Amino acid sequence: MYSCWPTVYRTPSIGNYRAAFTADLIRNTLKLLGYKVKSVMNITDVGHLVSDADEGEDKLEKWSKREGISAREVAKKYEASFKDGMKKLNIDEFDEMPRATDHIQEQIDLVKILEEKWYTYKIEDGIYMDTSKVPNYGELMWPNYKKRLADLNAGERIEMGDKKHPTDFALRKFSPANEQRQMERDSPRGKGFPGWHIECSAMSSKYLGHQFDIHHGGADHITIHHPNEIAQSECAFDVHPRVKYRIHNEFLQVDGGKMSKSLWNVYTLADIEAKWYTILDLRYFYFMAQYGSFQNFTRDQLEAAKNARKSLIKKIQSTTQEDNKEINEAFKQKIEEVLCDNLNTPQILAEIHTQLNLHGGTIYPYLLDLENSFLKLWLFEKEEIIEIPTEVKELADQRVQAKQDKNYALADELRNKITALWREVKDSKDGYELNKL
Repeated sequence: MYSCWPTVYRTPSIGNYRAAFTADLIRNTLKLLGYKVKSVMNITDVGHLVSDADEGEDKLEKWSKREGISAREVAKKYEASFKDGMKKLNIDEFDEMPRATDHIQEQIDLVKILEEKWYTYKIEDGIYMDTSKVPNYGELMWPNYKKRLADLNAGERIEMGDKKHPTDFALRKFSPANEQRQMERDSPRGKGFPGWHIECSAMSSKYLGHQFDIHHGGADHITIHHPNEIAQSECAFDVHPRVKYRIHNEFLQVDGGKMSKSLWNVYTLADIEAKWYTILDLRYFYFMAQYGSFQNFTRDQLEAAKNARKSLIKKIQSTTQEDNKEINEAFKQKIEEVLCDNLNTPQILAEIHTQLNLHGGTIYPYLLDLENSFLKLWLFEKEEIIEIPTEVKELADQRVQAKQDKNYALADELRNKITALWREVKDSKDGYELNKL
């Protein structure tokens, strides 16, 4: 299986990690069902353009200027950030995680094959794929893909320039004569940089062959990236279908709307931890929605995930472990049936709670296997103790003293300072309780 990963040019969001979680979910499900899996996830560490349609500013060049470091340093920094986040989410690295910059020659060779087969044409700014020569181009957009393509008038998908058709896409872009890019490369056609789509075809074919079983990516790839990848791969390798199964995860929304930098609602793993949650609360949250559905991220939903995971841990720890082979086998069969229902993870969680209520510790042998190989939620570990930040604890202690001194104005001021730090203080018989907001 091959999974697309976005360009490593900024800190990954929790939406990006939902895609990584889905890739891991597919891999773990296959292994749980007895398949031997070779998994590949690419690292896009070479600049391509901001727009999926080959226009705009190069992401790595843009962030290089913004952070005052080289494009190569930007890529290394955020590749490390991505992998660190994977570890926190208990997502194992894939068997192969090739970088685009290490496969420039494979990309050049693939473009050459397409040129020799007359699928390309050259214009001022690059080498383009002629999609009019591709049978069933865009069929991934079923069921009405021909109508959808017909509705794409010139200029709606991309500024046409010298392109022949609105859906034609760049295989390789030429560097402007008056501009030097940090990540440009020499090729038989001169200095330039690869189009976005060509790297996935080049790397997936190197590690998985010209035809393989599963390709995973985000739902946003259905209209441009994956149709283009299918076109160039199948024309170059003379194989159809190039991939037997394509799986796409839907977007993660925030408070019912799109996650967007302009709306200031893009959350990272660091943001989750800063709000007094653990990253495994977020992993449990991902399990709460089927991968092909939009998932709505709210504070209440994350709180529900934390409480459900906490409840599950307590239930496991308070139940005597036993073994009943008949019950375990029935439980295993039910879990596999639910997974085969298009990876129905919410039902998996519901089934675990139900079986614990019905059979208690008798399901532990299989539940432990499921935890170690699939859930990875630390259900059998002691509950994590989340440290109270020193600053918050000091303010809470000062508030107790202020109340004892009957200085209620100061107590209210200290409460407001605690609230500003995303904490809520409540009086209790032991002094106070601190909760997150």
